[in-house]
Amino acid sequence: MSEFLQQLLTPFQYDYMLRAIWVSALVGGTCGFLSSFVTLKGWSLMGDALSHAVVPGVAVAYILGLPFALGAFVAGLLAAGTMAFVKARSRIREDATIGIVFTAYFALGLLLISLFPARVDLKVILLGNILAVSDPDIWQVAIISAVTVGVLVLKWRDLMLFCFDANQARTLGLRAGLLHITLLSLLAATSVAALQAVGACLVVAMLITPGATAYLLTDRFGKMLWLSSAMGVLTSLAGAYSSYYFNGATGGCIVTLQALLFLAAFVFAPKHGILAAKRRLRLAAPQP
Repeated sequence: MSEFLQQLLTPFQYDYMLRAIWVSALVGGTCGFLSSFVTLKGWSLMGDALSHAVVPGVAVAYILGLPFALGAFVAGLLAAGTMAFVKARSRIREDATIGIVFTAYFALGLLLISLFPARVDLKVILLGNILAVSDPDIWQVAIISAVTVGVLVLKWRDLMLFCFDANQARTLGLRAGLLHITLLSLLAATSVAALQAVGACLVVAMLITPGATAYLLTDRFGKMLWLSSAMGVLTSLAGAYSSYYFNGATGGCIVTLQALLFLAAFVFAPKHGILAAKRRLRLAAPQP
């Protein structure tokens, strides 16, 4: 028994694993908190767009020797501004605008990486490398997470109303334009934080899946916030921990766990799951 317990505690004997576990949990909790707003607003495509649009910013930052978080954040804001400009000045639908802009930014990032292959590691950008996270990267993630969570805690009611009905928010005197920019900025910043943990390819999963899962489990937004945050933290902890034994990608382990939780909620959620829907149909069917 003691040998089994020792095997379970082995990952905690390595400094790089301890750092990876707690940084993953921090990123997971922040993404889970924000994902409730993204799910309510219906911005899954926007999250996907920003997570890929930061790639050229990361490439430029690496080439110039700047912090990658700065380049990624600027690229994310530029992408969001480009989407807003194209949508306002053309007849193109929003989904098409998002698809055009994010693929253009992502392609630019890949082009820069191909032109400067010795300075930029494509695998790190696309898949992340939480096991090699450095002290400056940890500080970047911690600051981004603290600011994001702080703004969400202070403005969660206003942001909730804006996400649910922007017109109603304007009627009540809220500055919907400012709330829109705030949410976009937080989404871009959180994408940067999660980039280190899971890479550009899987950021969108951490920004969407916890909120979507919590949405199936409750009809109250306050409870949804706690559920999505808790799922983000727990799946990130478990994913980073289990990656040691699977010898697999940490981001892949985290997102796979989140997907399994979503699948469980999709089937077994007491009110909005598939089984619950079938029970309601049986009860509503006329008895012979």
